[in-house]
Amino acid sequence: MEKSITPARTADAATHLPDGASSGVTSARHQGKHDALTGLSDRCAIRARIDSALQRSRSNKSSTALLLIDINGFKLVNHTHGQEIGDLLLMTVASRLQGQIRQGESAGRLGDNEFVVLCEQVGQAATMSLLAERINDILRQPVVIAGLTLSVTASVGIVVDSDGTQTANDMLRHADAAVQAVKARGDGGWQFFSAHIHEPAQQRMKIASGLSMALARNEFSPHFQAIVVADSGRIVGAELLLRWNPPEGPVSPTVFIPIAEMTGAIIEIGAWVFRQACLAEANWRRRWGEQAPYVSVNVSTRQLNDETLVDMFAAALRETGADPTRLLLEITETALMADIDKNLNVLHRLADLGLRLAIDDFGTGYSSLAQLTRMPVNVLKVDKAFVDNIDKDPESRAVIRAVLSMGRALGLKLVAEGVENSDQQAELCAHGCDFIQGYHFHRPLPEAAFVDTVEREIRDGALGAAIPLHFIIYVSTTPAPMTRPAFDALLKQARSFNRTVGITGCLIYQDCCFMQMLEGKKEVVEALMEKVKLDPRHCDVRTVVEGPARRRAFVDWSMNFLDLTPRPDEPDFTQWQGRAISLTELAEDARTCYKYMTAYMGRS
Repeated sequence: MEKSITPARTADAATHLPDGASSGVTSARHQGKHDALTGLSDRCAIRARIDSALQRSRSNKSSTALLLIDINGFKLVNHTHGQEIGDLLLMTVASRLQGQIRQGESAGRLGDNEFVVLCEQVGQAATMSLLAERINDILRQPVVIAGLTLSVTASVGIVVDSDGTQTANDMLRHADAAVQAVKARGDGGWQFFSAHIHEPAQQRMKIASGLSMALARNEFSPHFQAIVVADSGRIVGAELLLRWNPPEGPVSPTVFIPIAEMTGAIIEIGAWVFRQACLAEANWRRRWGEQAPYVSVNVSTRQLNDETLVDMFAAALRETGADPTRLLLEITETALMADIDKNLNVLHRLADLGLRLAIDDFGTGYSSLAQLTRMPVNVLKVDKAFVDNIDKDPESRAVIRAVLSMGRALGLKLVAEGVENSDQQAELCAHGCDFIQGYHFHRPLPEAAFVDTVEREIRDGALGAAIPLHFIIYVSTTPAPMTRPAFDALLKQARSFNRTVGITGCLIYQDCCFMQMLEGKKEVVEALMEKVKLDPRHCDVRTVVEGPARRRAFVDWSMNFLDLTPRPDEPDFTQWQGRAISLTELAEDARTCYKYMTAYMGRS
């Protein structure tokens, strides 16, 4: 059942604890050092109690257990609703923990959102998992504070000393390692400390220590992965990817970035990364002018919550002379959704600097269309998870198609990540993706190697050259009226072929006449026209208009199709129609034909 708490109750935390705190909380104030907010034992008292419990366990050859309880999402509550609400929530947690402990058990608060439960004379270690389950269950129950309904979960680390070899520091350190293992799973719950999580915990501590000195030791370096035009492979941008090379050897970003986030080191590291992006943009623009690729750089969740972020970025732009419109900030969808209202304010301030914004890993964060339209976003980056199976899995293909269609409707550019083969590239082009990124074209490169790559493209004339585009509209007649199965066979064949060779267009059928628009590379369009002329389904083939095109009218590399055969549900046009105009007659006016065909853009 939900409990209601108002801020006025903070006036006397000693006597007005939420959720009906037992007298044990109050009496704890008279037993050594205690936490002023919750009345539980504080960090110093907890250490003393653990030491005493371990001494007793050595004497009576019993086991001692410690549960470290980390409240998930508490910082977000505190940041969103204020410290007063956060304090009341902590009081609720303390009261609920106190309600779960039994004889031989005691609760304490280490600080911030960390609590402990100490258990003596533990018979079976498995009973501690039952206690952890009870704690999680009671903490999940919602609580109403000042009209706000809040729910929290916990990550619980359990350590058991059964042989009297551990110290209080050991117990706390091992319990924290177990908590981190729970957090790494991302599902809340509990975890016993064991040898198999000890080594990762030690490794995390080593990495955290190394990160604190990495900038001073000049151990970071920027790499750049090209972002290219989907159909041509022409480089238009590059994502800056951070690399760390300490003396012991390189550390993967998938390993050190989460630790940098957790420790807060990402703030200083992120500022350095953004400055490197600014320097690269300014240098490339001086070297190549308008042909210079834009620079894309990642911004983490922790950075978004840093109040100095916007001012820090503004200073870097001023000092380096970088053009903010040629810098793209990538922010993950899940990070944005964590606190949408606060993040919207930050996004608008960044956009006011002239910076462009992209939602990274789009499709994984379940943001609504309404939220997306509120953001000053320029680019959607489609998550690699959907790209991986686009050439094999209908569901991935459907997601990609939906995301790309939505992005185009909102006037956004679309970038697909993780493209590794030509089949994936063809599928993405077929659905109208603007840009792609992945090993199929370029791996991440040190800046010098990336510059050489761009120089080579400019030297070969590829960087500034657009792929020539040609279009043709023709009409033809059919030897007999087309049936639905015949249409289906024709479209299946055409769409498969077009996707392979990069043809787009639209086919219209009316009264035994076809009118079709084809667009693609000139030699491919011309070759296809020769096949059409030899196809027995087409007679009296006649070209209406052809020539170079500045852009594609149809972005979906398939083939739009419209059957204009009258349907029973159509209005009766008899009394309004002077005469029927066939497609072959319409073909006498090339401009009208072009407008007529392109009016069906995006329909099928």
